[in-house]
Amino acid sequence: MAITENAVGETSKRVKGAKSGHEQGSKYTRYTEAQIEVLEKVYAECSNPNYFQRSKILREQPNLRGIDSKQLKVWFQNHRSREKQKKENGELLAENKKLAAANELLREENDCLQQKVAQLICENEYLQTQFLSLISRNKATTKTTDLGLAARANSPQLPLWSADNNSLLVLAEEIREEFLCKATGTAVNWKAILTVKLPSPSSVGAIYVSDTCIGVAARACTIIPIEPVKIIEILKDRASWSRNCRNVDVLAEYPAGNGGAIELIYTQYYAPTTMACARDFWTLRYTSVSVDGSFVVCEKSVSGSDAVPSSPAVLEFVRGRMLASGYLIHPCEGGSIIHLIDHLDLEASSVPEVVRPLYESSELVAKNMIVPALEYIEHTASETHDKRSHAYGEGPAFLRSFSQRLSRGFNDAITGFTEDGWTLLDADAPGDIIVSVKRLKNFEDNRNYDSVICMKASLLLQKVLPAKLMMLLKERRSCWMNINLADHSAVFLGPACFAFPGSRTYNLSGTGVLLGHTNYEDEILEVLRFDRIAHPQHNVSSGDLYHLQICNGMEDSGVGACSELIFAPIDRTITNDAVLLSSGFRIISLPSNASSANMNSTGPSNATNVGTAASKPSSVLILAFQFPFETHLQDKVASIARKYVQHVISYVKNISLEAMPSGSNPETASNKSDPATRLMIAPDSTYAATLANLICQSYRSNLGVEIFGCNCPSTDSLLELIRHHQYAILCFAFTSLPVCLYANQAGLDLLETTANNLLSLTVDRILGGSNNFSLSSILPTIMQQGYAILPPGYCISEMNRRVSYEQAVVWQVQGSDGSVPCLALAFMNWSFT
Repeated sequence: MAITENAVGETSKRVKGAKSGHEQGSKYTRYTEAQIEVLEKVYAECSNPNYFQRSKILREQPNLRGIDSKQLKVWFQNHRSREKQKKENGELLAENKKLAAANELLREENDCLQQKVAQLICENEYLQTQFLSLISRNKATTKTTDLGLAARANSPQLPLWSADNNSLLVLAEEIREEFLCKATGTAVNWKAILTVKLPSPSSVGAIYVSDTCIGVAARACTIIPIEPVKIIEILKDRASWSRNCRNVDVLAEYPAGNGGAIELIYTQYYAPTTMACARDFWTLRYTSVSVDGSFVVCEKSVSGSDAVPSSPAVLEFVRGRMLASGYLIHPCEGGSIIHLIDHLDLEASSVPEVVRPLYESSELVAKNMIVPALEYIEHTASETHDKRSHAYGEGPAFLRSFSQRLSRGFNDAITGFTEDGWTLLDADAPGDIIVSVKRLKNFEDNRNYDSVICMKASLLLQKVLPAKLMMLLKERRSCWMNINLADHSAVFLGPACFAFPGSRTYNLSGTGVLLGHTNYEDEILEVLRFDRIAHPQHNVSSGDLYHLQICNGMEDSGVGACSELIFAPIDRTITNDAVLLSSGFRIISLPSNASSANMNSTGPSNATNVGTAASKPSSVLILAFQFPFETHLQDKVASIARKYVQHVISYVKNISLEAMPSGSNPETASNKSDPATRLMIAPDSTYAATLANLICQSYRSNLGVEIFGCNCPSTDSLLELIRHHQYAILCFAFTSLPVCLYANQAGLDLLETTANNLLSLTVDRILGGSNNFSLSSILPTIMQQGYAILPPGYCISEMNRRVSYEQAVVWQVQGSDGSVPCLALAFMNWSFT
């Protein structure tokens, strides 16, 4: 009994001591290594347990006996704090490393500037000394000059090649000094820009431009995780990373005495639009290594006055001038520090004023020349360390090769060089469409066609967002591609079925299969499949039609925003070096002051607004379509291809209203004042249902009979019944320009058009062939009695075919408020004649 009391007393003392120690400082509790090991395992499973979870841990872990729940809670809190602090310390160390590298860049630039200042001070003192002693040394200088001339006359003549090499080396050293003054000195007043950014958000550096120098100039200074020799190898192969570059030829190469090399280079660039010629450059490139181990590659245009061989001359190019440009590369820990400069004079005065900003913007030089080079280098570095493949096991090089081939094929179609076999057709023909044809050399490699015809055009669009318009064209492919070419001629059922869908092709609106992203983060490469049914009469087999497609610029909204949608037909027989028949669209944003006031815009407002002044274009759209054919069918194919492209242009003009920024659409701004426009821009389902109800009610109230006869259906089925009614029913705006707003299926068949193309048709154009009949002649009758009956006659479809009808009626379509937003027209018993 005494032993029990003593034990209880000791236990009570220990408990009180434990409570006292806990109250004095439970956060200083010491844990054994076994307890810490158990706690670490539990923390990995749950870093923030609640009270019940902590109680369960104490019950299940025998090593934790003697620790209460509150002590365990404090341990978890401390451990979370330590983990958070460790993570923050790691981020701070990484940021500190970047700042140290940036500081190293600034220190180097500062040292170069100090050396330049010291050199200028010495030169100034030297010139002052020379000026003071110039008069006294005049005679002595004259005698010395005479002696020098005599000595030079008595010396033997140097070999011609040695003299040429020496002059080239002197010229190369001058270019090098001029370039270094731009890269590290104050020869050009650079300013940083925020509209064009480095490819990677984690990149250390900046991009600069200059607006005070001759021509356009851009500069980048950044750190790249690749060795200098690899960077030089990539940048010299300009055609591999610049899609604007057509060709780079090294026509001559001379070794320099300091271990470097001098090269004479001829470079060709594509024109971005059909409105200007392409550019070429004749330059000298000098590669050398500095004393401090830095690599210098500089380049500048040369001419006959520089004692260099004459340059190639091509009539299709305008000779541009490259001022001292190049790249300075410093090896550093983990990669290289690079200064990249492009300084060009693109002869902007030879370009039409409407697209001249594309040749006068230094920001565009940074965006189109500096950024692609850095992106390519960065992706090359990531591919070296990361061997990931994209869809179907293909690597980045595979995707890059096909995207470059698509882009090159589209650029070749836009520019149409004669050395590639292109010949211009109908140069004096009216219209904005440019037609050119190419004869293929290897007929056996191109299946059943031996020629290609190209239709291309440039459109000036007003206040259009390039990315938004391109997205609409991508999503609504079936609207502009779905034209029944087979109905016009059998010539498009042969070779053209290889390139474009026809009447027996389906699934135009199907989504593509994504292959992956290319070097550009917002560019995707995908494959589209169209279903095709056999046509035995014209020797067309069944099978699928495949298009390879790239879409880029969907997130581009900066200076000179550019979006592209390019596609080309492919099959298993195409070789790796075959030229793809690329077709598609390119939209480039222009500054607001790009066009002159006297330009006639071909924007969409011309089709929907009458009497409004055309505003200055903000974007230029370039489209090109290539059609394969057999030579003896050239005239027929050219005629049908022109209709196809005209159909595409008409659709682009229509949907460009939807690609305008909010608040800038003139049709949206006038909704309240124009009821017809309000109906036109409403969603299709709501618009059609409302209009069908108004058509039926107005027909009954004006003519006193039902449009469906005696058996009038319920209101819920009016939309479908109007859509499939035997009468060809059209609705058009009751405005100064009566454009078509709606047509049922019979109306679309009569007009030979699609619903998306209705806005380009007016009632007077449809009725113009019926004995010079016009809407204005019966308008008083319609206003007086609400309708008018038209005698038998004929109208004209969009394809200029005559359509005869036995009777037609025009009536007012009245809204719920008594207004007349539009008129309806119904043709009865119609047929093609």
